[in-house]
Amino acid sequence: MNLLSALNLLWLIPLCGGIIALWMLRLKRQDVTVSSLYLWRDVLAPTQSNAPLQKLRRHLLLFLQLLAAFLLIFALARPFVYGQAGAGGAIVVIVDSSASMNATDVQPSRLAAAKEAAKNYLDREMRLGDVATVIAATAKPSTSLSFTTDRGRVKQAIDDIAPTDTIADMPGALALAQSLIGNGNGARVKIFSDGAFGPDAQQRLSAITLGGADVSMQTIGAKSADNVAITAMDGRRDPVSGEYEVFVNVENLGGRPHEGTTLTLLRDGRVIDSRSLTFAGGSQSETFTGPDLTQGGLITARLDGLKDDLDRDDTASLALATPRKRRVLLVSSGNLFLERGLNIDPDVVLEEVAPSEFTASGKGGAGYDLVVFDAFLPKGALKPGNYLLFNALGPQSTFTSAGAPSEEATQIIDQDRTHPLMRYVDLSGLALAKSPTLQLALWAESLAETQAGPLVAAGEHDGARVVGVGFDLGDSDWPLRVSFPIFLTNCVNWLTSTGGLGPASPDSIAGTVVSLTTPPGLSSVKITRPDGKSDWVSAPPDGGVALFDQADEVGVYQADAGASYHHPFAVNLLNKYVSTLTPESHPELTRAPSGAPVKPLHLQPVRSEYWTAIAAAALVFLLLEWLVFHRRV
Repeated sequence: MNLLSALNLLWLIPLCGGIIALWMLRLKRQDVTVSSLYLWRDVLAPTQSNAPLQKLRRHLLLFLQLLAAFLLIFALARPFVYGQAGAGGAIVVIVDSSASMNATDVQPSRLAAAKEAAKNYLDREMRLGDVATVIAATAKPSTSLSFTTDRGRVKQAIDDIAPTDTIADMPGALALAQSLIGNGNGARVKIFSDGAFGPDAQQRLSAITLGGADVSMQTIGAKSADNVAITAMDGRRDPVSGEYEVFVNVENLGGRPHEGTTLTLLRDGRVIDSRSLTFAGGSQSETFTGPDLTQGGLITARLDGLKDDLDRDDTASLALATPRKRRVLLVSSGNLFLERGLNIDPDVVLEEVAPSEFTASGKGGAGYDLVVFDAFLPKGALKPGNYLLFNALGPQSTFTSAGAPSEEATQIIDQDRTHPLMRYVDLSGLALAKSPTLQLALWAESLAETQAGPLVAAGEHDGARVVGVGFDLGDSDWPLRVSFPIFLTNCVNWLTSTGGLGPASPDSIAGTVVSLTTPPGLSSVKITRPDGKSDWVSAPPDGGVALFDQADEVGVYQADAGASYHHPFAVNLLNKYVSTLTPESHPELTRAPSGAPVKPLHLQPVRSEYWTAIAAAALVFLLLEWLVFHRRV
């Protein structure tokens, strides 16, 4: 037997001492003169016990009072014993707190309903000796609680899960659960979600085995959810007029009529246009132009007169930079696709040289905002700068050759749709006549992949910012697709963002990393969120890119660092899959436990407390004392 609060036993001294003192004190009686003591003899005998500090007599009431006092103080000391319990009965509760879980088709929200369902599940399924933990499924799944037998702590961790506007990385949440439960024998994984994991999640979900764990999912949400959403927004410079064109696409994803809904466009908080929406065919696209958009600014699209089940996708914003010219050098033996694609951007001043001329000049791209290499790489390391590489393999590139390319045709099977370079770039179905065999550089991030491996990547290394495409454009149909000039424009904007200050792209998707270009001399940048809370991020002392990875709320953020650095940046949802709100059950997530025998993952000490039982016993003795006293009276 051990005590958590042994010092509380000291309360026995004053409490029991006080009870005994009360029993020993003489009762104060009033003196009254009478004519005779004959009739009072039977009354005089008990008065002798009232003499001060007489010997204490044994009495049932005294015993009951002392026993009740001891039990109450002993309960305050919180006695407990140690035991051992196997973590084979592990429970992992996964609660989806992504953007779609903010929908109000289930009152007060899907997230609140998921939390309540998770706590009810623990009340039913968590037995004595079981251990449990909680994972919040967001763009970056995490857990704030180690395995514990304390059901109250687990419920509190569930209540502490905050809503976000990100897209749930459920494969990542399951991978985290797998790392916690090991082989999974005897473990239970319970998921509470509406199933909006994105179109690319199913294959990754099937690849996670979770050993012999019992996996199941409770779907949250109503099938009749109603939502109207801004699913796309972009701003591009018109190559003729030089003015910005802002494109906004709105979709009615619930099917119910929404008469009276208007799309309002604002620049720096001021309304510049408003248009009625009819949703013919379920969607409506609007393009905005005019002198108010010439110099860019903070552009916001807003749905007015609308009442639906999700408000996170009713607004979207773009931080359009002030137009500036960018000098781009194309090093190629002749590539009409690249030449025409780069010239579409009115801010690009393009010059073209042959590889031999580039080598002979010895300038290495000095004086240019961006250098594009086509099937060529100079010898030695790339100088600090910005580079776009097409079919240029080597140690300076994002790719090196890992063997001869296969003559079999292949297709793009996966892409990172959240990276600024892949903004509105759809590579699905992109065909390649040959399948290159490439090795991704350790410092590069894959953006698009075939079954053979990465094919498009980006990264920074030794002061060089590099985007690499690992195949010959002539071996694909990409130059004939709309996504090709969009990709080139994204590359120019992303790579040359170091020439100006502020956000590296017009907007970012909630849950992704935001890049901010900073001048020399700054040590940190203050980020003010849409809700008014502040964060600080480190900035390179010599200038460069500061990264902010806590953009989990849609809206306009402010980046500040002194009087000379004040830039807004926008974070949007813009995801039709999430905004659809139709719950998905994901049968691939329902897995029965394997037939292997249940073995504890490990034994851990378990503390069992008895203060509640002892306190209840004290109350019983107090009741008994009350009954004995009143029977005597």
